[in-house]
Amino acid sequence: MMKKIIPLLAMLILIMAACAPATTTGTNTPAASGALETSTAEIPAGTATAEISTSTGSVDELIAMVNGFVTSGEITGNAENGLLAKLDTIKQKATDGQFSPAANEIGAFVNEVQAQSGKKITATASTALIAKAQVLAAELMAVVPVTGSKGTTVPTTTQPTDAMMEKMTKPAPMGTSVKHQAQWDAIALQVVHAVGFSTFAYDLYQLPANTSWDSTLANYKTQATAAGWGNAPAQTKEIAGGHYAVWTATDVNGLTNYFVVAQMDSSDGTFTLNIFGSK
Repeated sequence: MMKKIIPLLAMLILIMAACAPATTTGTNTPAASGALETSTAEIPAGTATAEISTSTGSVDELIAMVNGFVTSGEITGNAENGLLAKLDTIKQKATDGQFSPAANEIGAFVNEVQAQSGKKITATASTALIAKAQVLAAELMAVVPVTGSKGTTVPTTTQPTDAMMEKMTKPAPMGTSVKHQAQWDAIALQVVHAVGFSTFAYDLYQLPANTSWDSTLANYKTQATAAGWGNAPAQTKEIAGGHYAVWTATDVNGLTNYFVVAQMDSSDGTFTLNIFGSK
């Protein structure tokens, strides 16, 4: 039976809640940008109905929060209509056991809140709504199985250049490339928000057993230097279940590009997310 990375995802959700901006950032979610693969995995056989009840109950709490902010005047201009429509969709998918699609819809909800923050939604209300939505996302993602090393292996390309990165080159990766899963999509999104950029894509790799973060970081320092990102990351950070390091570089058009290596330990092994983005 496939295992889950509940503690890691839950902690990253809290990190995102703490770092989420109060004003609009033009953030792209996997569904909106098309940069991430999405999963349509539904409720695994034998999952308790209590998990459905918990998730739908949290949606009801979000709906109540939206309506409360309308009453208090912190949501105006009928901005609640789109939010409530998205929450109805999320609740229906959760009721049907479609937890991964429901979690993907939360990204659209968060985007809409961010877009109206400081406009039709006060900064206080938007912060509260986003924090609650991210807790709901953690609940939903907790019941979606992690594939990890059991997933479909996809071809590895070591030196492509993303269109968004102009002439920036990807550092050569470590490990075996594996197919995206919804949990890793969510984790990539949390790390991206914590670092502070918006448009992004990522590659997922499984590392050999017992690969230390120190050895991974040393390898990527070498590869990042060779690819033109510099010989040292702009920042490194320890997070629950792993670490990440961030490189930045300015391209020929003056756009700031980001390369992030996040190494995470799950019950299925050790993985790195090589995240590329821009702001």
